[in-house]
Amino acid sequence: SPVAAFEDVGRHNAVDKLVGARLLAGKIPASEHALIVSGRTSFEIVQKAIAAGIPIIIGISAASSVG
Repeated sequence: SPVAAFEDVGRHNAVDKLVGARLLAGKIPASEHALIVSGRTSFEIVQKAIAAGIPIIIGISAASSVG
């Protein structure tokens, strides 16, 4: 079950809210949790997850037409 869920206009802002809330709760590093984001998982989101000690990052997105 989810430990926390946040949403915002952009995925980056939602990840910032999540990491900030976990930090204020004294739950960083979050080494026993995964980060799940909707849409593409950018380099910046990966950096934020690594800084928060999150070892697993999952991006849920539609297939791209690039190929």
